[in-house]
Amino acid sequence: MKICPKCGYRDLEYWRQNKWRTNVEFTPISEFQIQKPDLSKRLVDGEAFVTDNLYAYRLSGKGKTIVERIIMEEFKISSIKAFHIPTEHVDHKP
Repeated sequence: MKICPKCGYRDLEYWRQNKWRTNVEFTPISEFQIQKPDLSKRLVDGEAFVTDNLYAYRLSGKGKTIVERIIMEEFKISSIKAFHIPTEHVDHKP
């Protein structure tokens, strides 16, 4: 479990980092439905994205079985495009 040293927020470990896109984490919809049932229902019902005070979430993957999340600060700047910002190459090459 990840715990923020400033505010004490506890984040469960089932979120995994997407290695191809900056600050995008993902988890199966089944795990997300356990942690955030209200938000998962809204996604399954067809909303393009949903938010809470820390993250924006969207469905992805074949059959829409993956939930992706991105930190709210980036989502506020780039909206849905924030989910597609590529990770910088290790040698800083495009």
